Amino acid sequence: MEQADIKIVKGFSSLFYGTALIAFALDQVSKAMVRAMVPLEGIVPVVPGYFQIRHTVNPGAAFGLFPDAGPFLVGVAIIACWLFLRIGRRGFPKRRLAVSFGMMLGGAVGNLTDRLFRGAVTDFLDFVVWPVFNLADTFLTLGAFGAIVWSLKGEASSS
Repeated sequence: MEQADIKIVKGFSSLFYGTALIAFALDQVSKAMVRAMVPLEGIVPVVPGYFQIRHTVNPGAAFGLFPDAGPFLVGVAIIACWLFLRIGRRGFPKRRLAVSFGMMLGGAVGNLTDRLFRGAVTDFLDFVVWPVFNLADTFLTLGAFGAIVWSLKGEASSS
């Protein structure tokens, strides 16, 4: 009985870390490509009137809020990454939760990397009617949504 409990507690850790690594890599590669190929404030139309690549930088929080809060946001990101790593270390009872938390960790590390090494986050996905964002933001949002949905559906239990 104890062996089964250990298996459940430590389950899917490699999926969690693998998902985080993939999310981080996709985020950083996409940002590097935008920085290399699109001038700052440049626009590349993809679906005119609906979606474009717009190279911007955001020193603040989501939607450009708190532009002077960089050091505070670095601290928040470090705490978030630490929490995700603690959760991941314990393991997950279901694959979906491991993937959701891995996405959140990868996204948080992606934006933290920008803040630490560039002083601001590179954003580029522009749906015209929504503030510009990046893949890290997407992974954070989808991961949080997934974790909530799977938890509400009972996916967090080990049964």
